[in-house]
Amino acid sequence: MNKLSRILLIGLVLALLGIGVGYFVTSQPKDEKSNKSSNQTSQPAQQPLAEVNPQPTSEPLIAQDTPPEQKVVAEPDYDPAIWKVEHNGVTSYLFGSIHMGDQSMYPLPEQVRQAYAESDVLVVEIDLNNLNQLKIAQTIQQMAVTPEKSLKDLISEDTAAKYDAYCQRTRSPCAMFSTFEPWFVAASLEALNMQQQGYQEQLGIDKHFLSEAKDNKDIVELESFDSQLAILDGMPLELQELMLLGTVTRDEGGVEKLIKAWKTGDVETYLAEEQLSAKDQGVSEEDYAAFMDLFLYQRNQGMADGIAELLEQGKSAFVVVGAAHYGGEKSVNYYLEQKGFKVTRM
Repeated sequence: MNKLSRILLIGLVLALLGIGVGYFVTSQPKDEKSNKSSNQTSQPAQQPLAEVNPQPTSEPLIAQDTPPEQKVVAEPDYDPAIWKVEHNGVTSYLFGSIHMGDQSMYPLPEQVRQAYAESDVLVVEIDLNNLNQLKIAQTIQQMAVTPEKSLKDLISEDTAAKYDAYCQRTRSPCAMFSTFEPWFVAASLEALNMQQQGYQEQLGIDKHFLSEAKDNKDIVELESFDSQLAILDGMPLELQELMLLGTVTRDEGGVEKLIKAWKTGDVETYLAEEQLSAKDQGVSEEDYAAFMDLFLYQRNQGMADGIAELLEQGKSAFVVVGAAHYGGEKSVNYYLEQKGFKVTRM
């Protein structure tokens, strides 16, 4: 499978897993989309899906020919956030994921490794090992592609200009996105940006634990591929545009900022800074709240329901979901506490 095809598929997974609200905006488009010229050029022809994924197979989505080399390093000197959840004498754990990583994240701190070892079940958003390229390709064809309209028909002229400038500056393969919806383009560009900075999906936290749990622990999914995709595909175009605009106008260092927030366990500050940044750039509180409710809060409540059901069965769970799901108001932690579970930061 060629590199660009992998980027498209990885981008979708990052969007589904919610790498963080860093997708959101650093600037606000005009209140009303600019009027398009009446002599606008004709729409580009839809790129055949076969060109995006020429030979879809049933192999796992994030498989690689050669696993990244695992170097032997000293005990890490960082302290990511982990919580314990106590219920009826059984302790479970909540740990935040970054869905692409690098070697500096391994080995994980001792208390994280110990918490995983003591747990009966690994709980994730979706089991990446159960996804396959054929299903992804078919889903992209059905939901993420808009053959009757180009990407630039769906966004304002102002956003389109910033998008073009980003593509030229970063030399990203934007021509292949001409008939994709804005949310998918944003996710794909995020994946490409992280790859260019040396981060790999094979070294993501959820992928790490899924590999550890294979043949050793039961794996429970809190969501499904289809349900996550429905959230993204059903996102209003205004929010999709903000998502894309945030990607193409973000200051350099955004990825490092996200990784630092994860390593220091300071998700709350990261989310607060993202909200302030959006406000400073003119994003309305209504738009920001709508994005957070759709992308995080509704999912957080559903995740908490699934975790609670599992814990009521007396099982010790090690829960790994995107780090942003544990921060801010209406977090997974908050909903578990509302259900009567004792949640404590370790």
